[in-house]
Amino acid sequence: MRADGRGLRWKLLAGLAAAACTALLTVSGLTWRFDTWLYDFLIAHSGQQADPSIVLVEVDDDSLSSLGRWPWPRRIHADLLDKLHGAGARGIALDIAFAEPDRSDPAGDAKLAAAIKREGGIVLPVMVEPSQPDGTLIEVLPMPEFSAAAADLGHVEVDVDPDGVARHTYLRAGLGEARWPALALALFELRPSESHRGALPGLLNPQTTASPYLWVRDRDVMIPYVSDGKGFQRVSYLDLLRGQVPAELLRDRWLLVGVTAHGIGDTLLTPVASTDTRISGLEYQANLLNMLVRGNAITPLTASWQLAFGLALTLLPLLVLAWTDLRRPWLLALGACTAVVLFCALLLHVGRYWFAPMPALATLLLALAAWGVYRLQLSQRLAHSDALTRLSNRRLFDVMLTRELGAARRGNRPLSLLLIDLDHFKHYNDTQGHQAGDDALRRIAHAIAERARRPRDVPARYGGDELAAILPETTAHAAQAIADHIVRDVRALAIAHPGSDVAPVMTVSIGVATYFPILEGHEADLLERADAALYQAKQKGRDRSFCAETTTSA
Repeated sequence: MRADGRGLRWKLLAGLAAAACTALLTVSGLTWRFDTWLYDFLIAHSGQQADPSIVLVEVDDDSLSSLGRWPWPRRIHADLLDKLHGAGARGIALDIAFAEPDRSDPAGDAKLAAAIKREGGIVLPVMVEPSQPDGTLIEVLPMPEFSAAAADLGHVEVDVDPDGVARHTYLRAGLGEARWPALALALFELRPSESHRGALPGLLNPQTTASPYLWVRDRDVMIPYVSDGKGFQRVSYLDLLRGQVPAELLRDRWLLVGVTAHGIGDTLLTPVASTDTRISGLEYQANLLNMLVRGNAITPLTASWQLAFGLALTLLPLLVLAWTDLRRPWLLALGACTAVVLFCALLLHVGRYWFAPMPALATLLLALAAWGVYRLQLSQRLAHSDALTRLSNRRLFDVMLTRELGAARRGNRPLSLLLIDLDHFKHYNDTQGHQAGDDALRRIAHAIAERARRPRDVPARYGGDELAAILPETTAHAAQAIADHIVRDVRALAIAHPGSDVAPVMTVSIGVATYFPILEGHEADLLERADAALYQAKQKGRDRSFCAETTTSA
């Protein structure tokens, strides 16, 4: 029962350690690089396609070559909107900043404002930037006449992870409170019948209001980017301005107008784009709109759900491993790791939730490594221990005696050896039975181990009914005292021995010998002297110890 209780305690401690490891990795985010690598791999191979209702109107290199350097006069954008008027587009997002008046052409500003109002379904961007280097943030809105003419405004903030990849976005954000929808969301909400088919996705921010100087975000989602080779429909700004784009390509489409020309504006790394194929801000908004149109936004799990799933996926296989006797436990551990990855992939592609699996995986792999080390140590311990008494076996005894003799010579420290014989044990076995003999041997071995318990002491089964103890750095006087304690301890066990002519209980005889290099040099017949001392203990009536005299070198 005591051994079972100790085993149960160790299992509980191992479970608590696994739970603590999972919780620590989850809360600290130490595995985020591995989690994002797996997320990028799954997203890149998810086969996301662009919705045909989304069309990008690009300010590309050809448009710049023909129409001049950026930024263009506002009347050019007004002409584009005039071309689009009556085309039947679902909505138009102009991802172009109109924050300051065109002082060289005020009439152009008025013309653009009129075109925006006449078209009706146009959204404009709201940007956030510091008022000065390292200063407080400010919102940069379009000019008042443009804002008043637009159907809605939307923020164009891009959230970038520490590795520079844009995986997340916030559907609502703003200074002081999350009032602004993302630009793509503002465009999508122009059609209430489509945008209100379900609740707005995303992880909620419990604090949606704060200081008016802080940028507040809400509705955290992860964008399922369109895979390479499955891109959006694109038309050139210049071609559209010249009337060279078929009307059916614009009818009933979401149009996003913005810059994709090289060298203008920031470019972004995404999970599906390599370092030499960054995307523009316009393409980022197109992916966000594609997510909303297809209804496949990915919501990261809350910290509590992340921890709950991580603990469940970690502890369940460990419980099975702890309370079952499996022939190949490593198969269970590898199967559990596979199950974690499969659960993550299914939750991502079916449930549209992101569960970061690496805290659970790391804990399982650490548990597997710890189990492997434990099994290795156990196998080594079993190879060097006696199965009956749990003391060191004869093989380890010989190795340790040679090793300790060498250490005694190098350090000029004494080494003592006890050879212990169970008095009349053969007769006890014959009369009481081998099972009783084994039990007696186990109890006496435990008594010896209790006295030889220092880190370097080696209690051992020498052979048959003979036991031994190697006692490093122990003088003859101290070794004899230990031997006398063992003699009394064995007698105190009161193991009945009716056939003994020594005592009515089981007794032992002990031979004690000590090797002291200062006195004996390199002549170390320690085993022979201990055996001779054991013979003397038996000759003197048993149930005692006898210490051999230390020899001196010639």
